[in-house]
Formats: sequence, C-alpha cells, structure tokens
Amino acid sequence: MLILLIILVSLLVLVKSAEVFVDQASALAKKFKVDDFLIGFTVVAFGTSLPELISSLFSAISGHDQLVISNIIGSNIANLCLIVGILAIFNSFKIWKKDIDANIPINIIALVVLWTLVISQKFVLNWVSGILLISLFLILIIHSKNNNHFKIIKQISPPFNLGILLLALIFLIFSGKICVDQIIILAKTFNISESILGYFLLAAGTSLPELVTTWVAIKKREDELALGNILGSNLFNLLFIFGISTFVRPLKFEGFGYDLIFLTGTMLAVYIFAVTGKKYSFSKKEGLSLLFIYFLFMLLQFLKLKL
Repeated sequence: MLILLIILVSLLVLVKSAEVFVDQASALAKKFKVDDFLIGFTVVAFGTSLPELISSLFSAISGHDQLVISNIIGSNIANLCLIVGILAIFNSFKIWKKDIDANIPINIIALVVLWTLVISQKFVLNWVSGILLISLFLILIIHSKNNNHFKIIKQISPPFNLGILLLALIFLIFSGKICVDQIIILAKTFNISESILGYFLLAAGTSLPELVTTWVAIKKREDELALGNILGSNLFNLLFIFGISTFVRPLKFEGFGYDLIFLTGTMLAVYIFAVTGKKYSFSKKEGLSLLFIYFLFMLLQFLKLKL
C-alpha cells in the first residue's frame, strides 16, 4: 500500500533528521559554551521528542486534535510499556534511585497538573493552559538541574556545520508534514479513527529515538540512564509539546479521558514495579508485565471503536 509506505518512509526520515538536527544544535550550543547539563538534557529529552513535536505541530496546524493528543499519550505509553518492557525482557537493567525518588513523582505531578487543567477547562486546553504547562516544564527542569535529578551523559557532538543543520531542519519539516498529511489521508480513505492511527502508527514511529537511546545506554552498561531517558522524554511530551500545540489551536480532550486515566495508571504501575523490583532493577518479569499493560491499552482502543 503506497500510502502506508510513504508514512513509514517519512517517519524514518523524520526520526533520522531529528537526530542529525539535534547533534548539530548541540554542537552549536557548545560553541557558545552552553551548560553541559542543558545540552545533555536537550539531546535526551528534546532530541528524542523532536519527531513528536514536529508531527504534533503539523497535526494542530491541520486542525486534527485527535492526532496531537493520541500522538503524545500514545508515545508516552509506548515509551513506558513497549520500550521499557521490550528492553527489560531482553536485557535486565538497573534503575537510578533518583528516578524512583524524584523523576517518576515529577512525571506524576505533571500528569496531575494536566488532569487539573483539562477538567477545569471542560476538556479543552487553550493557550493560557499552554503557558502554564510550559512554565511548569521550565520550573521542573531548573529544579532537576539544581538537585541533580537527571543523570546526563556528556555529549560528544560532531563538528558544527550550518549546511547540515539547515538541511536537517528542511528534512525534518517536510517529512513531518508529509507523514501527518498521509496519515490523515489514510484515515479518510479507509474510515479509520485518527486516534487509532495516532496511537499505533504515529506514536510508535516517533518513539523510535527513545528506543535507540535507551538501548544504547543499556548496552554501554549505563543502565541507570535508561529509565531517566524515558522519563525526561515523557515529561517534555506532556508539558512542552501539549503546551506549545495550544498556541496553534485549542486542544479538545473529549473522548480521551479514559486514555489519560490509563496513562496515569501506567506511570503508577512503573513506580510500583520500580520500588518492588529486585534491587532497583527491571527484569523480564517487569518487562512482561509492562507489555501486558500495553496489550490492554491496544485492546481498550479497539473496544472503543466498537462502542
């Protein structure tokens, strides 16, 4: 199917161009002597979430709220269940204690704030809510930096090249636009719910950078970075991407209440697994449990279609 092939290719280009863009951006930041923590966090959180950001912005510009919301919620659930689950099954890894003490609770706080705004605004997030979300994101990042909550690898950036930076940006924009446009066409052509495509095609595809960075961290025996990468990316998705998307258009969360509940429950499950796991680690048992949770999420989405 040509449309599906175009979507998959554009997703791959989106992910790769995001990687190159962030590498060049971090190289540029180093030229201006930007703080190593900020560079590292940007590469981990912003870099891995750049595909979600671009695709969400184009979805918002196109007036497709369902794609924006399902992309972010779906990416966060995929990060927590699919990526952490698969990696834990094939390669048990340790959890940094500060992820349990601070970073998971910070993500839960972010979810509570999002919930509060969504309910208080009658399931519509406007630009005022967006400012609050972005402000909270910045506050939490400053707090995390001051309290050393995120363990960051010192980034080894390639030499800065303005041409490569601009080329990556062009590919990033065009691949994101093509991907979103084709998903919308696919939804209309086959009468498929946009949220389903957002959850299981767009979200899964844009979560590839998280999979790669987490796998690399584990393989380098830097296990304690693995969950932190995911938590940093999820925090960025929830607060910054939702926040910035509201500047394009208000986001209508009607019909996504159960999905937000599921995401909150998933985060709590990860916390429970983390504190009850053997010696602060995720093993095959926790991995299988997380994959089962993702299976339940998929089942819930398909059941919603039939209701």
